[in-house]
Amino acid sequence: MKTHLVLVIQCGIRALLRRRLKEEASSIVHRPFSVAAPTCRGLLRRMNPSCLMLILAALMIFMLVGCVSSDKFYQDVSLSRETAYRQWAGRKERQQQSQTHISGELSIEDCLKLALVNNKVLQSVIQEKQVARGERMKSYSAILPAVDLSTEYLRKDKIASFGPITFGDLDNYSTSLRVTQPIFAGGAIPATINAGKLFSLLTDQTVRAEVQGLTYTAVHTYYDVLLNQHLLQISADAVRSAQAHLDDVKRKRQGGVASDFDVLRAEVELSNFQAELIQNKNAINLAKAQLIKEMGVSQDSDFILSGKLDYCPSEMTMERAVEAAFRNRPDLISGEFDIKYQKELLKINWSRYWPTISGFYENIWSNPDPHQSTMVRWGHLWQAGFAATLPIFDGLSREGEVIQQKARVRQAQIGLIDTEETALFELTSALLSIQNAAEFVESQRLNLTRAEEGLRLAEVGYREGINTQVEMIDAQAALTTASANYYQSIYSHIVAELDLQKAMGTLTTFQANSSDSKVEDDESKATKEAALGFAERRASAAFINERENSQNESQ
Repeated sequence: MKTHLVLVIQCGIRALLRRRLKEEASSIVHRPFSVAAPTCRGLLRRMNPSCLMLILAALMIFMLVGCVSSDKFYQDVSLSRETAYRQWAGRKERQQQSQTHISGELSIEDCLKLALVNNKVLQSVIQEKQVARGERMKSYSAILPAVDLSTEYLRKDKIASFGPITFGDLDNYSTSLRVTQPIFAGGAIPATINAGKLFSLLTDQTVRAEVQGLTYTAVHTYYDVLLNQHLLQISADAVRSAQAHLDDVKRKRQGGVASDFDVLRAEVELSNFQAELIQNKNAINLAKAQLIKEMGVSQDSDFILSGKLDYCPSEMTMERAVEAAFRNRPDLISGEFDIKYQKELLKINWSRYWPTISGFYENIWSNPDPHQSTMVRWGHLWQAGFAATLPIFDGLSREGEVIQQKARVRQAQIGLIDTEETALFELTSALLSIQNAAEFVESQRLNLTRAEEGLRLAEVGYREGINTQVEMIDAQAALTTASANYYQSIYSHIVAELDLQKAMGTLTTFQANSSDSKVEDDESKATKEAALGFAERRASAAFINERENSQNESQ
């Protein structure tokens, strides 16, 4: 209502002003020119106060029209959110149709292949390779010639003349083709090209680090699901055993051998195991959802893991681990490249103290003739030469940039040292974790055997009336705890092996039984490169499809 009222008032004022100005213009047109000019300048002075007030009111309304009410803002935001939701729903439907749906058994190798092909984060990082490709291509502009085509039209107010001879023409046309070739730039030319190459190498290591990070997360999540499956099975066995014990206690109570307290105690124990079973079911569902996300497949996928939690001792030494890490870790290699890259940028800054020399060749077609300005016709002119520029003073800009770049070089050097120390710490921590996990596995393996034998003896003694119900329940709980600890110890050992391979930089295709391999074999490298190539093509195709869909939605 407020907006409509403002529009009505605005239209009325505009009509009144148009009528008033029309009358003034009509009176001015019928007067002589000498009188009309001062009359136009004195138009505002001759207006009556009511007209001036009307104009001021109109100006205020024009200013208020730009002020939108709060309700209007809420309407705009609500409409924008509704549009965003519809776009999201459309994208979600398309993604569900395009996502891979898997079923059946899933090995760890298949899990890694799916993750390398479908993971969205990796696809985004792979696009950095195109950025590096463009940066490297741009660096060649420092040495390649520049070709410029220009055209110009010039209209002069008058031309010089000497009697009947005129110099030039009122209308001047010209077209020129100029080729400029850089010759010397104080060392900036090779430094720029080298910087482009180093930037591309840095990007390769960034992609490689992302591949290893994705491999680590996928394998870790895969074994999370395996561990939770074993814990779920242990909880289910404990529930069945507790249920069987409860039924046995109830039969004994009917025979007058057990009391109501014994039944209640068995029921409480059954409820405790059922609670653990529910928690383990929730944990396995969450772990599966995380694994599906890492693989980039449909959340409706239904699969069974074919891997196993197996223990395999490790024989890796600290010296061999450090050697592998210093040769293969992406962050260490990136640190080396970064130092070289920053040094090349420093050379570019130093080059600003040197002169720049370039050669040029230019063809000019112009009318009038460039050789004879008195001839109004098209003519041709070519010229070639050399140009040199020596910067003398630029307001201390060069000095400031050199100081900054020197600091960046030093930062890169310090960062590399810190990365080496971090690598040594991660290797030490991983090796200690492997050692502790191995001892934990051996102790829990023996403890599991004892717990199984203890439960067997407790069951026999309870049936014969030798052991009490409390001893029976304690034996069952001890077996459940021992089984969980055993599988947890194997899981901890596998994760420690995974941490070691990540710390060594050899985590491309994880193998739990071969952590002492220092470098990737040819087959692993070929598999990784093929998967990355397919992932890069898929990421590009997905980007093109998404852009086309966005354009269709906007239309």
